[in-house]
Amino acid sequence: MKIKFILFTVLLICFSCDSKVVYNEFDSEFENNRWLSESNKTFEFLIEEEVEASIILHLGHIYDFQYESIEMDIKITYPDGNTEKNPIDLKMKDNSGKDLGECTGDICDLYFTLKDKQSLKKGKYKIVIANKFNSAYIPNILGVGIQIKK
Repeated sequence: MKIKFILFTVLLICFSCDSKVVYNEFDSEFENNRWLSESNKTFEFLIEEEVEASIILHLGHIYDFQYESIEMDIKITYPDGNTEKNPIDLKMKDNSGKDLGECTGDICDLYFTLKDKQSLKKGKYKIVIANKFNSAYIPNILGVGIQIKK
């Protein structure tokens, strides 16, 4: 029994570690699953050595999201102090009305590549995500995050 437990633990650790992930943070602090329009989400992280990687937006939401897209402003501050503002219109559904996210039950995760295979210099980065929804909040949002993957 002890050997099975140890083997299971080792396998779990091996499969849960993704050597391609440089940074992964997901903010799920949304009261009543509402992303307030004035509540920008900020992610700060350190790249310890120069790497070619993609910057990916992760949005968690409830299945059958009622809007086809969400307008956002993504501001990336690089280690040299330069700031880049990227307005996006994040598509939530395809032309047939099907969720674009990966859904399990009523929970969906949508991944959107902000920067693909970009050379990221060593240093501190800051990414601020602002929703530009034309109401007080976006309903049925479970969280928002940033992933940096090689």
